[in-house]
Amino acid sequence: MSVDVEDWFHDGGLAAAAGGGRVERNTDALLEQFAAAGARATFFVLGAVAERHPALVRRIADAGHELASHGHAHHHLANQLWREFRADVERARRLLEDVSGRPVRGYRAPYFAIRAGVRWPIEQLAAAGYSYDSSVLPNDRPPGLELVSPRQPYRHHNGLWEVPVAVLRLCRFWHLPAASGWGLRLLPPRLLAHGLRGFERDVGSGVFYLHPWELDPDSPSAPGAARWLLRAGRARLAPRLERLLRARAFGAIRDLFPQVAAPPGEAAPWQ
Repeated sequence: MSVDVEDWFHDGGLAAAAGGGRVERNTDALLEQFAAAGARATFFVLGAVAERHPALVRRIADAGHELASHGHAHHHLANQLWREFRADVERARRLLEDVSGRPVRGYRAPYFAIRAGVRWPIEQLAAAGYSYDSSVLPNDRPPGLELVSPRQPYRHHNGLWEVPVAVLRLCRFWHLPAASGWGLRLLPPRLLAHGLRGFERDVGSGVFYLHPWELDPDSPSAPGAARWLLRAGRARLAPRLERLLRARAFGAIRDLFPQVAAPPGEAAPWQ
């Protein structure tokens, strides 16, 4: 299980002054659901959130979850020079480690913006001290009829691990990152369960992801053409997540794939 810890206004690059922050309350609600189910997760926390809510970061870590980085300012990779990207990921990692007192090994790019085969972000992450990335979508070429990278963890050219989110095969042809909050909110439960069973049969353990704002029907949404997708089905998410947590066991990335979270230079070959 993984959570991208960001507030509603971060998606779209809006300033915090555009509205009240709700990320602390919504993340605490997720922590309560995970605690009730005995589940552990990897929380990819935005540095800007950690800066404003350091006590929330400590609560996540103290509850036994893994802390990882979502970068600092939720900028899209396409809008950053490599120096800006490097500064952003280094700043977020230092801040999370200072606040929590725990090592931070993993990173996930806003918008899953790192593409398969693009080397420079992977090189900058390794240089910034990360051990693994969880940003590359194996189906990042529309319309998702073919895979462009493995669905199981693998190593990049420089040794950095990639731990992709679970891309499910649905309706025989489409590969979609439906092991997610939007999958829980919008897909018929039987279709999602069928896709998860197929993934477990073909690949094994995989990474689910969601956002705290998805549990909040009253939260605003960033404007744009996809606004309906961000809002649809939010009232259904909490009960459906509760059923999912009862049906399957969830752990953090560092627990399910311990090799990827080892300090740089110490990771053993994948077994």
